[in-house]
Amino acid sequence: MKIYLNLASKPWRNRRPFFLLAGLLMAINLTILAISLIFYLSYQSKISQGRREIIKMARMEDALKREERQLSARAVALTKTLETEVEVANSIISDKSFPWSEFFSRLEKALPSSCYLNSLTLNRRTDLKLEIKFKLVAPDFISLLRTIEELRKAGFSDLQVKSEDLSGRNIISEMVMIYERTD
Repeated sequence: MKIYLNLASKPWRNRRPFFLLAGLLMAINLTILAISLIFYLSYQSKISQGRREIIKMARMEDALKREERQLSARAVALTKTLETEVEVANSIISDKSFPWSEFFSRLEKALPSSCYLNSLTLNRRTDLKLEIKFKLVAPDFISLLRTIEELRKAGFSDLQVKSEDLSGRNIISEMVMIYERTD
């Protein structure tokens, strides 16, 4: 066995400690590189998972916006439907509060026994006014004039004769008048 003495004249002659030091540094670097690579890969997987969550949330947000638009359209349609139903309910309530018995008793008192109504159509103008279209059948012209006068006396206003038909034995007159509530 030969021993080489390094007397500083040839410092690189004994290379073993340097190779050992270089090997240790290389091992430390590889260990740090491996740990860094593990951290990098774990963070990359977390980032890609976060991106997938963001895409999923964006899709969910789009679906919720579509659903909101559909629901708002349905709400508008329901509002329109309910408005008409409320109007119908209000008109029914208003019709119930209208004094129908008073109206028909006045109409019955105004009609003489020789005349009768062939048809009767009622149109509400306001809560207080009622427009009545009817066909009055009278046996002669004098009975027709007497009936018109009695209707005026009974409180019916704006009495107008729209048409007359002299077919057969009777006179059929189409008339329009207004009845106002007095309560």
